[in-house]
Amino acid sequence: MTKHTLLRLTYAAAITAACTQAHAAQLKQMPIDFVGEWCNGETFEGETNWKLPSWLDEDNPKCTNILSVGKYDFRMEIGKTQFSCYPDAIRLKESTAPSGTAYLATINAHCTTGQETGLGKPATFAFHRYKGNIYIKQK
Repeated sequence: MTKHTLLRLTYAAAITAACTQAHAAQLKQMPIDFVGEWCNGETFEGETNWKLPSWLDEDNPKCTNILSVGKYDFRMEIGKTQFSCYPDAIRLKESTAPSGTAYLATINAHCTTGQETGLGKPATFAFHRYKGNIYIKQK
């Protein structure tokens, strides 16, 4: 390997690292209080409720219809529509009572539903977590 080849590889590695860091800096991180796998999304009056696996009923312990909230995205199914979303803006709020803390977030995101390509369409969701439950309503 020549000196020029080694130099080119070093430059390429540095550029790749810089681009990766810049891309990661542009992504919005999901609030840590919502990150995880949630089970059995059930919708009532436009609001869907998921539970932590440890909060499932003993009579029905299977985890189906999973809400997956990662560091930079969330994926779920509401009303037979699959959403794969990347947040653009997040507004957070907390409400604390003697029984516990409720975590609230309004999340503006770009979501695909499997029909479109690219970033998808803009959508807004209200997230509300209290203990082992998370409620999501599309606005």
